[in-house]
Amino acid sequence: MDKTKEKMIPIPIDDLINGMTTPVDLYVRLSETKYVLISKEGSKTQKDRLSTYKDKKLDYLWTPYSSYYKLTRQNIAIAGVAVGKSQLNQDLKTKFIATAANSVYEQLDQIGISKETYENVRQISEATVALVQNHKEISQMFMAFEKYGNHLLKHSMAVSAISVMLAYEMDWKNKLTLEKISLGGMLHDIGKLSLPKTLFEKPKALMSFEELQLYETHAFRGMEMITSLGVVPDDVVSMIYEHHENSIGQGFPRRLRDVKIHPMAKVIALADEFCNLTMKAPNFPNPLPPTEAVIYMDKVMGQPFNKECYRALYRMILKDSIKSAS
Repeated sequence: MDKTKEKMIPIPIDDLINGMTTPVDLYVRLSETKYVLISKEGSKTQKDRLSTYKDKKLDYLWTPYSSYYKLTRQNIAIAGVAVGKSQLNQDLKTKFIATAANSVYEQLDQIGISKETYENVRQISEATVALVQNHKEISQMFMAFEKYGNHLLKHSMAVSAISVMLAYEMDWKNKLTLEKISLGGMLHDIGKLSLPKTLFEKPKALMSFEELQLYETHAFRGMEMITSLGVVPDDVVSMIYEHHENSIGQGFPRRLRDVKIHPMAKVIALADEFCNLTMKAPNFPNPLPPTEAVIYMDKVMGQPFNKECYRALYRMILKDSIKSAS
């Protein structure tokens, strides 16, 4: 079938659950412009057929852009229900949230931020808060996130979850506050979607001066993108804009010192760096264990983050290490 007149969106086969009723038509791509319909809207996925596609080295199926939103809504609804099911294990709950987040990030990448995509991310953030309430061991959380999506998605999910954990550790229990922090973590790097993807495949140490300057615009770009909606709370805007600031005034884009950084942004900034050090990425191909990452921030980086936030992270890591050892 020739689909040149409509944009097609990829769907990871790993995101399709056996026995799930698909709300969209699914296609196999033969070339850049030709697709073959293999499953109509309303059909149920079959495990043996999914396995056959994987055996043929097909990682994605495809659906028309105009109907992709149906899949996103279904994935978000499933994630919302899953986190409330006590009989489901935490890895499966994480998979449902990751699948929903992957759908939304694909929308963000293809069409940019909109009120609809923002609302989708907000719902995923609510589910993340619920997940963290019953899943507070950092090492297990990271192991779960590493299975899903591209680096930007995995990193954003991890920052969201770690930020909520930090907030709990500092005794920030207000539900609205936790949901804002989760949302700020999920969207903190949204400005990167407006920059060339090749830029983020290169370690910062190998970037030219011009590339580094471009890279450092992503916080401002993200703030502009999210502000344009007119519905995003100021706290979330500040987290996106200030997530690369640090307490000693050597961050970017405004070189703010601790007293001038938004309290929630201090949490996101620390969670962001912690996840940078503990998850494999171009800038850090050999990630550190959580305990070593905390020591690295202190001894090598000089602990440039808010002291209260850092102490909370230290306590979290210590408790997590004790649990892992027992």
